[in-house]
Amino acid sequence: MKKIVNYLCAPRLRVDSISKNFQNKNILNNVSLSLYPGEVLCLLGDSGCGKTSLLRIIAGLDKYFYGEILINEEIVSSADIYISPDKRPISMLFQDYALFPHMTVEENIKYGLKDLKKDQKTYKVNKIIDDLGLTLHKTKYPHELSGGEQQRVALARATAPEPIILLMDEPFNGLDRSLREYVREETISVLRNSEAAVIAVTHDPEEAMIMGDRIALMRDGEIVQVGTNEEMIFNPLDKYTVNTFSNVNTYESKVKSNQVITPFGKFDSNGIEDGNDVEVLIRDQAFSVTDATTNNSYIVRQIDFTGEKSRMQLSAIDSEDVIKITIPGKSSIKLNDKIGLSVDNRYVHIFN
Repeated sequence: MKKIVNYLCAPRLRVDSISKNFQNKNILNNVSLSLYPGEVLCLLGDSGCGKTSLLRIIAGLDKYFYGEILINEEIVSSADIYISPDKRPISMLFQDYALFPHMTVEENIKYGLKDLKKDQKTYKVNKIIDDLGLTLHKTKYPHELSGGEQQRVALARATAPEPIILLMDEPFNGLDRSLREYVREETISVLRNSEAAVIAVTHDPEEAMIMGDRIALMRDGEIVQVGTNEEMIFNPLDKYTVNTFSNVNTYESKVKSNQVITPFGKFDSNGIEDGNDVEVLIRDQAFSVTDATTNNSYIVRQIDFTGEKSRMQLSAIDSEDVIKITIPGKSSIKLNDKIGLSVDNRYVHIFN
C-alpha cells in the first residue's frame, strides 16, 4: 500500500537546474525535481539517459556539474558549496549491492552505525536482522548468500543509519523474475515503514508504476514528465510518455470542427485548432471486444497469451489497417474470428 504523501510541506530534497557535460556531450540538461518526506519517487528511463549520473550528483559522489542540490532547504552542492557524501544524511543502495566481502552480514550492517554505543548498535542490528529474516545468515559472508539475501543485507545496511534520503540504483536488476518480485515487495514494505524519502532508479515502467508514489520520466538527460501513475497514463505531456507505458496504435489525422477522425470514430481535438495535422495515439488497452457489425469488423490474425492478459493483432475488413489490442486474462476468441471494437476515450491521446 502506498503512503499518503504531503506535497504541501517543504521538500526533503530539491534538485535545481542540474546540468552536466562530459567530453562535449550533455549528460544532464537543466534537470529539476523535488522529493518529499516519506515519498518513493521512481526515476525511470532507458540506459544512458542520465539516471545514475543524477543519483551520483545527489549523493555527492560527483561534484562537477552546474546547478544546486538542497536537502531540507539547505544547499549541499552548488558552484560555491560542496558537502562531502559522508556528511550528507543520504544512504545509497547500489545495483551490485557493494557489500564488503571480508565482513559478515552482521558486520556489514553495523558498518554505518558509527555514532551509537556498542550495546545500542548490537540491539539495532539484531532487530534489523530479525525484521528482514536474516537471523540464520548473521555470521555468513556475502559469497555464502543468494542474490536475494545479499539484496536484503544491502537494504539493511542502507537503512540502518535511518537516513532521511535513500537512493537506490536499479537494486533488483540482477535478480530473476520471481525472486525480483518477491524481494521488491519485501523492500517496498520496509521502505513504507521507514521515514526515508526514496529515489529508486529503474528502466522498467511496470516496476516504476508498482513502486512509485510518483514517477520522473527521463530521456536524453532531461526530465520529460513527473507525475503519479494516473497522470502518466491519462495526462501524458508528449508521445514519448505514451509510448513508455503502453503499446500504441498511431494514426495521422487533421483537426476539423474541433474533432479528429480515426478508423474508430471521431475524437475531441482537446483544444488543438482546426486545420492542424495531428497524430492520434490509441493505447492497446483502450479497446474492448464487441460483436462484429458491417461497419465494425476485424479479423484476429495473432493471439499471444501471457498468463495475465491476451495480446492480439487484428486486420480491418475494409482497409489495410493493422490493430494491436490487449485484453485482460484468457479470451475465448480464436484465430480468424471476426470481432468488433469499442474504444475508451481516456486512452486516446492527440498531439500536433
